[in-house]
Amino acid sequence: MRISVHSARLHRAALPLACALSSYAFAEREAVAYERQWHVGLEGGYALAAFPDASTSGFDVGLHGSYGVSDAFNVRAHANVSAFDLPAPQTSALFVSGGVGAEYIVDILRWVPYVGLTLGPNVMRRQNGPTVLRLGIEIPAGLGYQLTRNWTIGAEVRYRLLVLGESELSPTHGFVGLARAEFAWGS
Repeated sequence: MRISVHSARLHRAALPLACALSSYAFAEREAVAYERQWHVGLEGGYALAAFPDASTSGFDVGLHGSYGVSDAFNVRAHANVSAFDLPAPQTSALFVSGGVGAEYIVDILRWVPYVGLTLGPNVMRRQNGPTVLRLGIEIPAGLGYQLTRNWTIGAEVRYRLLVLGESELSPTHGFVGLARAEFAWGS
């Protein structure tokens, strides 16, 4: 196999360019800590719920917000609605959940990982069935990418455990996978 002098020069020039672009994406920049910053955003994605008679999947949409109490910890809140298809005779379920809690965040690079814990009410309504209220304990974990100082996009997964209340009529646990976009302001 023969490599021309021109393509060898092109390959040697491409390597520094690729290194420069990747270092820009992961490079440290001006500190943009979450301390005393507000964040609000939208999220949407996939939901999975384990009902006593079957597991089912659906769609989830919601709002989220957080406030930085220190460089590493945020207070967070969320409200979500999930819709599920169920086997006959009950054909659908609507699940409304909310939670308030805290999260640990590492925001020294453009890529921002976090993990947290929230508690809150979860209301489930099956078609032609009773409304069930349960306490939800959720463990969110995610990764955001700061496009600018004010805009972040990312992904989050949450494990949801439902306790207290009537477990035979509602899910016992589930997962949510969400795409997120948020706006930040403050110091």
